[in-house]
Amino acid sequence: MPLVSQSVVPRDITDEFTVAASKLKTGQLVKDEYFTLFEAVGALEIMDSKMDSGYLGPGENHAQALEDDYDMTRELAPEEVLGVMDGLLCHEMGWHMGHPLSQTLFTSLYLDKLLWPVPKTLDEAHFLRGHTANTTEEPAMVHLVLRAYCMALVKCCDFVHARVATEYYFEEEDFVTQLYNRSLLSQFEPQSFYDLLNRAISWVDEQRGKVDEAVREAIRTRLLFRREFLLALEQDVDVIQTRSKEHFLFCLSHLDDLTKSTSLGKDVPDSFSLKIQRKLASTVPPRPMVNINFDDALAHLKRLCQDAVDLQEIIDYRGPYNLKVTIWTLLSRKPQPSVYIRSLVQTLIVNNMTILGAVPVKDFLYDELAELVLPSSILLQANMDEIELPSDPRFQIAKMMDVFVKRLSQPFVDTFRSACLNRCRIRRTVCHTIADWDNLQMEAKDLDEQLRTLSNEPPLMLANGDATYSYPLSSWAYHHKLNQFRLILQLGFELSVYAPEELPGMYWYLSHICSTHLGHIDRIRTFTVGTAKRNITEMATKKRGALERHAALQKSLRLLERLTTQIVAVDAFAISLHALYVLLARHRVLPTASGAQAYSSDRLRYELRMKPFLQITLPELVPYDEYHREATLEGDSDETVLERATKAISEARKAWEATLANGPFMQDSGGEEKPAPAIEEDWKRDAKDTMRACIGASIAIETVKKALKGNASSAQSQDSANVSVNLRVSIPETGTKARWHDWWVVPQVSQVTVGSKT
Repeated sequence: MPLVSQSVVPRDITDEFTVAASKLKTGQLVKDEYFTLFEAVGALEIMDSKMDSGYLGPGENHAQALEDDYDMTRELAPEEVLGVMDGLLCHEMGWHMGHPLSQTLFTSLYLDKLLWPVPKTLDEAHFLRGHTANTTEEPAMVHLVLRAYCMALVKCCDFVHARVATEYYFEEEDFVTQLYNRSLLSQFEPQSFYDLLNRAISWVDEQRGKVDEAVREAIRTRLLFRREFLLALEQDVDVIQTRSKEHFLFCLSHLDDLTKSTSLGKDVPDSFSLKIQRKLASTVPPRPMVNINFDDALAHLKRLCQDAVDLQEIIDYRGPYNLKVTIWTLLSRKPQPSVYIRSLVQTLIVNNMTILGAVPVKDFLYDELAELVLPSSILLQANMDEIELPSDPRFQIAKMMDVFVKRLSQPFVDTFRSACLNRCRIRRTVCHTIADWDNLQMEAKDLDEQLRTLSNEPPLMLANGDATYSYPLSSWAYHHKLNQFRLILQLGFELSVYAPEELPGMYWYLSHICSTHLGHIDRIRTFTVGTAKRNITEMATKKRGALERHAALQKSLRLLERLTTQIVAVDAFAISLHALYVLLARHRVLPTASGAQAYSSDRLRYELRMKPFLQITLPELVPYDEYHREATLEGDSDETVLERATKAISEARKAWEATLANGPFMQDSGGEEKPAPAIEEDWKRDAKDTMRACIGASIAIETVKKALKGNASSAQSQDSANVSVNLRVSIPETGTKARWHDWWVVPQVSQVTVGSKT
């Protein structure tokens, strides 16, 4: 018999608990050291319908709990078939958006009958599992048309699942690949599904005059769409050879018809059930069904098809720099392309140690080195297949360069593949890999010193009489490391990592990194120009290969000039925003995060933001005191800071105009240009958004200037930091119209009339 203690009297403590909790400050935690993970897990309630999928409610028997009473033999009206098709499409897009199959497609009773038990042949996959099939009596609208649509839908999911599961993705964050012990008919060849769809389309065509024409045409459109969508997904990486866009373009052209005809369908809610979750192999508690609005589902499908069409512009190889621009531009779209598109791009970038199915990884890395630091260099021309004498310096060079390729090829390719992750994961990944690149730079420096003696590189004499060398491999690694510095900082603005009071300091640090990067590019340019001068002398003596070397050197100089223009644009914009935020913070009109001052300090926040850079040897971490002095522009008057902001924003606008005029791609002189209209349009839109942000910053600076002039008399009689300016400042959130560009947090500044209640 159960023991009942008379000394335990239950009491409602809700009010007392609420009062006690209200006395806690924001961010304050209360933890009982004896309430461990074991107690927390033990507190979960078993036999609760929210936690236990096998729980039977009062009055339920086992059969009622596990099986639905939906009649699979019933004949559906054409309008109901149309409704089921649209419901399945919504659930399919819900799965593409990242929801589990158990909450989307696997709630369909029709799909459940097709997939469980796992069919051994295609004929076994039908809706009358457990019944004697009689094709002469089965309603064709269900068992031919709807079955063909469902089978093809499952096969589409199989192609998507196979592609995503082979690439980098994040479970529950990007996509859920869990199949719950079900099969997506992967064992059957695609041709069988096309045959089913073609038979269904032919039967629907024969029903002209027997079924309402609008409904019949709507069903036919969905069957045609499903067939083309299946063909498009089956193509997968073979698109490199086929270059075919017709299937996705066909899908795009029929989306409007799907939208117009969805109102003709009639929902069949009984054909979807959460009870199926009780039969799925899952370790998670039951979850509610995800219902995606048809318009939202179609919008997601449209973006998927359009992205699939546009990604073919990546396939045309234009060199490493242009490839990076293409990939980053496509995958920076808002909303970001679906995980299927991003997985497909990962495969296209590198598959079987080949870039875009055409360029070996070694040649790809050599192209990058030739573009930036080693134009027409013996280091890239030496080949052990042509030189077999081990004592030959070219043999030794080729041997060392092969070691360099094996060490650097994977990290280098991963800089392209990381763009295929979601935006948060890109930043997190780069925060980890930047330390690896720091080590790679040190290794490359040692290799540079060995190669220098083999290649007989002439030194560059400095003005003070010292000699220096180019260190091309370590310079290249340092260039990529500085790119990653900037990417971490700018993604921090996009992802709203920084609180408003941190913006002045972070924009100063971005400017600091840009200045370092510009100095490094100038160093690379100096050695390239020196090589170009020596080559001009060789051209005058008509030495063999001098013209080819001249073309390579000019291409490298054009790339360095392009990089300089871009970094100058970023640097100038960062300087202007830094100065603007310094003024706003100085006059105490800059919003601050709630509770920021109570639980943190400037020094602690600086340590937190610099955490990814603590292990980096070059560039050296700026000491906090120096950072604080530079970030607050200590000792500079308001007039000096205003002048700094005004000059910088003017320079930024000119630099971004020059960047926009240069276009997204570096032109290859003499080569045939391959058009990429979609990528170019996206890139130009991004550049124009940045220029709009520049204009917004100019307006904000002028508004602050006017406000400070209005308080000039007060400033003469007291410290400027204590002068009250009548300004209202708001920080636009990411994704809003007021935020012209995600990387540039331009504050909205407006003057407030004295005495205003606003």
